[in-house]
Amino acid sequence: MDTGKIKEIISIFEQSTLSTMELEGDDLKIKLSKDGAGSPLSVERVEQPQPKPVEHAAEIAEGDAVRSPLVGTFYAAASENAKPFVEIGQTVKQGDILCIIEAMKVMNEIHAPRSGVIREILVQDGAMVQFDEELMIIGE
Repeated sequence: MDTGKIKEIISIFEQSTLSTMELEGDDLKIKLSKDGAGSPLSVERVEQPQPKPVEHAAEIAEGDAVRSPLVGTFYAAASENAKPFVEIGQTVKQGDILCIIEAMKVMNEIHAPRSGVIREILVQDGAMVQFDEELMIIGE
């Protein structure tokens, strides 16, 4: 969350009749309270725990890692009840859709960078992924 949004939230809170307010986002937690004079007392930044990356995924299965081009939520299928785009052992062609990463309510299709066989899927459906995180391994 950028500082402009935080300042806007504080301004709205100061003008309100609320005495306390808590907001929580992906990487930020804001707790505001007013003393008797009406000024805000605390803003707290909370680091969310990051999932442990799979170490040296290329050693788990031979092939090339498909990496996340952005931060977001990994989806293996187009919808909750739909069949996954790919499964381990499936042959894919360059350009096939492998998964979707949702970032800021935008669904971004991730395409196969080359033809091959899906050797490993390293991310659970619905998990948060980081930029450049290994998503899956495509091998021969």
